[in-house]
Amino acid sequence: MTDRYPIVCHRELRPRWRRDARLERRHPLIAGRNEVLVHNVRGAYTTGTADPTRRTAVTLVDVRPDRSVFARWKLMASGAFRFSVTVAFRCTVVDPAEIARSRREGDPCDVQYVLAQDPRPRRLQREYSEGDEDRLRLALTALFQAQPAHQDIAGVRVEFAQVSVELVEVSVETRYGSDDDYTEA
Repeated sequence: MTDRYPIVCHRELRPRWRRDARLERRHPLIAGRNEVLVHNVRGAYTTGTADPTRRTAVTLVDVRPDRSVFARWKLMASGAFRFSVTVAFRCTVVDPAEIARSRREGDPCDVQYVLAQDPRPRRLQREYSEGDEDRLRLALTALFQAQPAHQDIAGVRVEFAQVSVELVEVSVETRYGSDDDYTEA
């Protein structure tokens, strides 16, 4: 199972012959510590106890406060180097029912995926050269402190924690591919 925050597990319960519905009848989802069950009862989302015969879906949501979530980018420097950037965020679920509702409507619900799709760090490509790690770190810190996420994530509060920048040399194999990529059949 992949670690997709904040949804731990989701099961569709209609129609009743569906695999998830049979699994839920035999082995129902049970909320553990720092987890909440969200029940979909005919379009209404509730975290309380729901009538098992009327539920259409059940979602297990992680509600740990200040959960660390990381987003990573590779930014080219002006030269034969690149920067490996890792940004840490602190995320807290504020509305588990909203998370289940947004998942149902097709909105992205994997917080790490949404944060990693942020286009703002890519605008800093080739603006810094080797030795400018601290300047890049300060620029990224200012960027993410002003607005941690580039889009709202339903039911989740996102806060910037820290940024780390590492200079990595780009090898010839990385730039042009190795000879192993062109093996003869």
